[in-house]
Amino acid sequence: MVLSIRRALLGLPVIVLVVLGVFAATPMLATCGGHDELVTEALLRCPRAKELLGDDAHPARLGMACGSTETSGGSGRASWKLPYTGSRDRGTVSFDAEKRGGEWMLLNAVLEVGDETIDLQACSGTSRPGRIAQTNADAAGAELDGKVIRSNHSMIAQGSTCTGTLRRERGATTARMTVRCNGGEGDIAIYDGSGTFTLEVGDPSRRDDDRTEYEDKQTREQDKTPGCRMSSAGSQGTLTIWDTSPAYEIVVAL
Repeated sequence: MVLSIRRALLGLPVIVLVVLGVFAATPMLATCGGHDELVTEALLRCPRAKELLGDDAHPARLGMACGSTETSGGSGRASWKLPYTGSRDRGTVSFDAEKRGGEWMLLNAVLEVGDETIDLQACSGTSRPGRIAQTNADAAGAELDGKVIRSNHSMIAQGSTCTGTLRRERGATTARMTVRCNGGEGDIAIYDGSGTFTLEVGDPSRRDDDRTEYEDKQTREQDKTPGCRMSSAGSQGTLTIWDTSPAYEIVVAL
Protein backbone atom coordinates (compact mmCIF):
# COMPACT_ATOMS: atom_id res chain seq x y z
CA MET A 1 0.00 0.00 0.00
CA VAL A 2 2.80 2.43 0.93
CA LEU A 3 4.65 1.57 -2.29
CA SER A 4 1.49 2.14 -4.34
CA ILE A 5 0.92 5.58 -2.78
CA ARG A 6 4.56 6.49 -3.36
CA ARG A 7 4.31 5.47 -7.01
CA ALA A 8 1.09 7.43 -7.42
CA LEU A 9 2.70 10.58 -5.99
CA LEU A 10 5.78 10.15 -8.13
CA GLY A 11 3.55 9.88 -11.15
CA LEU A 12 1.91 13.25 -10.52
CA PRO A 13 3.14 16.34 -12.36
CA VAL A 14 5.44 18.56 -10.28
CA ILE A 15 2.98 21.48 -10.43
CA VAL A 16 0.24 19.30 -8.85
CA LEU A 17 2.54 18.34 -5.99
CA VAL A 18 3.42 21.99 -5.44
CA VAL A 19 -0.26 22.98 -5.33
CA LEU A 20 -1.05 20.17 -2.87
CA GLY A 21 1.87 21.26 -0.69
CA VAL A 22 0.70 24.87 -0.62
CA PHE A 23 -2.89 23.76 0.08
CA ALA A 24 -1.72 21.80 3.12
CA ALA A 25 0.96 24.22 4.36
CA THR A 26 -0.77 27.62 4.29
CA PRO A 27 -3.08 26.94 7.29
CA MET A 28 0.00 25.86 9.27
CA LEU A 29 1.76 29.12 8.41
CA ALA A 30 -1.27 31.07 9.62
CA THR A 31 -1.28 29.31 12.99
CA CYS A 32 2.42 29.11 13.74
CA GLY A 33 2.56 32.55 15.40
CA GLY A 34 0.25 31.65 18.27
CA HIS A 35 -2.31 34.35 17.50
CA ASP A 36 -4.75 31.68 16.29
CA GLU A 37 -5.22 30.65 19.93
CA LEU A 38 -6.91 34.01 20.59
CA VAL A 39 -9.19 33.50 17.59
CA THR A 40 -10.14 29.99 18.70
CA GLU A 41 -10.82 31.24 22.23
CA ALA A 42 -13.13 33.98 20.92
CA LEU A 43 -14.90 31.50 18.64
CA LEU A 44 -15.48 28.95 21.41
CA ARG A 45 -16.91 31.68 23.67
CA CYS A 46 -19.54 32.49 21.03
CA PRO A 47 -22.60 30.20 21.36
CA ARG A 48 -23.74 30.83 17.79
CA ALA A 49 -20.32 29.96 16.37
CA LYS A 50 -20.26 26.70 18.33
CA GLU A 51 -23.80 25.97 17.21
CA LEU A 52 -22.69 26.27 13.58
CA LEU A 53 -19.24 24.62 13.67
CA GLY A 54 -19.36 22.49 16.81
CA ASP A 55 -17.81 22.57 20.28
CA ASP A 56 -14.58 21.20 18.80
CA ALA A 57 -14.05 24.02 16.26
CA HIS A 58 -10.39 24.58 15.40
CA PRO A 59 -8.18 25.81 12.54
CA ALA A 60 -8.42 23.40 9.61
CA ARG A 61 -5.16 21.69 8.72
CA LEU A 62 -6.13 21.45 5.07
CA GLY A 63 -7.43 24.36 3.04
CA MET A 64 -6.31 27.66 1.65
CA ALA A 65 -5.32 30.41 4.08
CA CYS A 66 -4.45 33.91 2.95
CA GLY A 67 -2.58 36.57 4.92
CA SER A 68 0.69 37.47 6.59
CA THR A 69 2.43 37.66 9.96
CA GLU A 70 5.22 40.14 10.61
CA THR A 71 7.14 40.23 13.89
CA SER A 72 10.13 42.14 15.21
CA GLY A 73 11.20 41.37 18.75
CA GLY A 74 8.23 41.75 21.05
CA SER A 75 6.01 43.52 18.51
CA GLY A 76 4.24 42.39 15.39
CA ARG A 77 1.10 42.31 13.31
CA ALA A 78 -0.90 39.51 11.71
CA SER A 79 -3.78 39.55 9.25
CA TRP A 80 -5.24 36.27 8.03
CA LYS A 81 -8.24 34.62 6.42
CA LEU A 82 -8.15 31.14 7.88
CA PRO A 83 -10.33 28.02 7.38
CA TYR A 84 -11.94 26.65 10.54
CA THR A 85 -13.65 23.31 10.92
CA GLY A 86 -15.62 21.35 13.49
CA SER A 87 -17.88 18.35 13.89
CA ARG A 88 -20.88 20.22 12.43
CA ASP A 89 -19.59 22.40 9.62
CA ARG A 90 -16.70 24.34 8.12
CA GLY A 91 -16.23 28.11 7.86
CA THR A 92 -13.71 30.89 7.41
CA VAL A 93 -12.40 33.37 10.01
CA SER A 94 -10.89 36.68 8.94
CA PHE A 95 -8.89 38.33 11.72
CA ASP A 96 -6.31 40.98 12.56
CA ALA A 97 -4.01 40.71 15.58
CA GLU A 98 -1.29 42.89 17.07
CA LYS A 99 1.69 41.90 19.21
CA ARG A 100 2.81 44.26 21.98
CA GLY A 101 5.40 43.44 24.65
CA GLY A 102 5.52 39.87 23.43
CA GLU A 103 1.76 39.36 23.84
CA TRP A 104 -0.72 39.00 20.97
CA MET A 105 -3.97 40.99 21.11
CA LEU A 106 -6.93 40.29 18.84
CA LEU A 107 -8.11 43.43 17.01
CA ASN A 108 -11.06 41.95 15.14
CA ALA A 109 -12.35 38.54 14.06
CA VAL A 110 -15.28 37.66 11.80
CA LEU A 111 -16.62 34.16 11.13
CA GLU A 112 -18.37 33.31 7.85
CA VAL A 113 -20.39 30.11 7.57
CA GLY A 114 -22.50 29.89 4.43
CA ASP A 115 -24.52 33.12 4.20
CA GLU A 116 -24.11 33.97 7.91
CA THR A 117 -21.50 36.40 9.25
CA ILE A 118 -20.67 36.68 12.97
CA ASP A 119 -18.54 39.26 14.76
CA LEU A 120 -16.70 36.91 17.13
CA GLN A 121 -15.47 39.64 19.47
CA ALA A 122 -18.94 41.10 19.90
CA CYS A 123 -20.45 37.65 20.33
CA SER A 124 -17.85 36.47 22.85
CA GLY A 125 -17.61 39.77 24.75
CA THR A 126 -13.91 40.25 23.95
CA SER A 127 -14.12 43.58 22.12
CA ARG A 128 -11.13 45.86 22.45
CA PRO A 129 -11.41 48.67 25.03
CA GLY A 130 -12.12 51.95 23.29
CA ARG A 131 -14.00 50.38 20.38
CA ILE A 132 -17.77 50.53 19.95
CA ALA A 133 -18.79 47.36 21.78
CA GLN A 134 -22.06 45.51 21.85
CA THR A 135 -22.51 45.10 25.57
CA ASN A 136 -25.61 42.99 24.97
CA ALA A 137 -23.97 40.94 22.22
CA ASP A 138 -25.57 37.74 23.46
CA ALA A 139 -28.95 39.11 22.33
CA ALA A 140 -30.69 42.34 21.41
CA GLY A 141 -34.39 42.90 21.80
CA ALA A 142 -36.92 45.70 21.85
CA GLU A 143 -40.65 46.20 22.19
CA LEU A 144 -41.93 48.72 19.63
CA ASP A 145 -44.80 51.11 20.28
CA GLY A 146 -45.72 54.17 18.22
CA LYS A 147 -48.23 56.26 16.25
CA VAL A 148 -48.66 56.41 12.49
CA ILE A 149 -47.69 59.91 11.33
CA ARG A 150 -48.13 59.25 7.60
CA SER A 151 -49.96 56.53 5.69
CA ASN A 152 -51.59 55.86 2.34
CA HIS A 153 -52.41 52.26 3.26
CA SER A 154 -56.07 51.43 2.55
CA MET A 155 -56.73 50.06 6.07
CA ILE A 156 -54.26 51.87 8.34
CA ALA A 157 -54.91 55.55 8.87
CA GLN A 158 -52.81 58.34 10.30
CA GLY A 159 -52.99 58.28 14.09
CA SER A 160 -53.29 54.47 14.28
CA THR A 161 -51.29 52.66 16.94
CA CYS A 162 -48.57 50.17 15.95
CA THR A 163 -46.76 47.71 18.19
CA GLY A 164 -44.10 45.12 17.51
CA THR A 165 -40.99 43.28 18.54
CA LEU A 166 -37.38 43.13 17.39
CA ARG A 167 -35.03 40.25 18.21
CA ARG A 168 -31.35 39.84 17.30
CA GLU A 169 -29.57 36.56 18.14
CA ARG A 170 -26.22 36.80 19.89
CA GLY A 171 -23.49 37.95 17.53
CA ALA A 172 -25.73 37.96 14.43
CA THR A 173 -25.76 40.77 11.86
CA THR A 174 -29.47 40.25 11.15
CA ALA A 175 -32.61 40.52 13.26
CA ARG A 176 -36.27 39.56 13.04
CA MET A 177 -39.04 42.13 13.39
CA THR A 178 -42.81 41.86 13.69
CA VAL A 179 -45.23 44.81 13.49
CA ARG A 180 -49.00 45.03 14.00
CA CYS A 181 -51.07 48.16 13.43
CA ASN A 182 -54.63 49.03 14.47
CA GLY A 183 -56.70 49.11 11.29
CA GLY A 184 -60.36 49.64 10.57
CA GLU A 185 -61.20 46.02 11.37
CA GLY A 186 -58.87 45.41 14.31
CA ASP A 187 -55.16 44.72 14.46
CA ILE A 188 -53.40 43.94 11.19
CA ALA A 189 -50.12 42.03 10.99
CA ILE A 190 -48.35 44.42 8.64
CA TYR A 191 -44.81 43.03 8.81
CA ASP A 192 -43.05 39.82 9.87
CA GLY A 193 -39.59 39.43 8.39
CA SER A 194 -35.81 39.64 8.75
CA GLY A 195 -33.29 42.31 7.82
CA THR A 196 -29.81 43.64 8.52
CA PHE A 197 -29.25 45.00 12.02
CA THR A 198 -26.57 47.15 13.60
CA LEU A 199 -26.19 48.38 17.16
CA GLU A 200 -23.91 51.18 18.32
CA VAL A 201 -23.47 51.47 22.06
CA GLY A 202 -22.56 54.86 23.52
CA ASP A 203 -22.04 54.68 27.28
CA PRO A 204 -22.01 50.94 28.12
CA SER A 205 -23.72 51.67 31.45
CA ARG A 206 -26.70 53.38 29.76
CA ARG A 207 -29.30 52.29 27.22
CA ASP A 208 -30.75 55.69 26.32
CA ASP A 209 -27.87 56.65 24.00
CA ASP A 210 -27.71 53.41 21.98
CA ARG A 211 -28.34 53.70 18.24
CA THR A 212 -29.94 50.92 16.20
CA GLU A 213 -30.55 50.45 12.49
CA TYR A 214 -32.74 47.80 10.86
CA GLU A 215 -33.35 47.40 7.14
CA ASP A 216 -35.17 44.97 4.87
CA LYS A 217 -34.95 46.43 1.35
CA GLN A 218 -36.95 43.73 -0.41
CA THR A 219 -40.69 44.08 -1.01
CA ARG A 220 -43.37 41.38 -1.11
CA GLU A 221 -42.65 40.56 -4.76
CA GLN A 222 -39.07 39.62 -3.78
CA ASP A 223 -39.32 37.92 -0.38
CA LYS A 224 -43.07 37.79 0.42
CA THR A 225 -42.79 40.57 3.04
CA PRO A 226 -43.01 44.37 2.66
CA GLY A 227 -39.90 46.53 2.86
CA CYS A 228 -39.06 47.80 6.34
CA ARG A 229 -36.61 50.28 7.82
CA MET A 230 -36.14 51.44 11.41
CA SER A 231 -33.70 53.95 12.83
CA SER A 232 -33.66 54.74 16.53
CA ALA A 233 -31.61 56.58 19.12
CA GLY A 234 -32.40 55.61 22.68
CA SER A 235 -36.16 55.24 23.09
CA GLN A 236 -37.11 57.34 20.04
CA GLY A 237 -37.04 56.47 16.37
CA THR A 238 -38.84 56.16 13.08
CA LEU A 239 -40.24 53.03 11.47
CA THR A 240 -41.17 52.93 7.77
CA ILE A 241 -42.97 50.05 6.07
CA TRP A 242 -43.68 50.06 2.34
CA ASP A 243 -44.68 47.82 -0.55
CA THR A 244 -45.13 48.01 -4.30
CA SER A 245 -48.16 45.86 -5.11
CA PRO A 246 -50.36 47.48 -3.97
CA ALA A 247 -48.13 50.50 -3.43
CA TYR A 248 -48.23 52.11 0.03
CA GLU A 249 -46.02 53.61 2.72
CA ILE A 250 -46.58 53.75 6.47
CA VAL A 251 -44.38 55.94 8.70
CA VAL A 252 -44.50 55.39 12.45
CA ALA A 253 -43.00 57.65 15.13
CA LEU A 254 -41.67 55.43 17.94
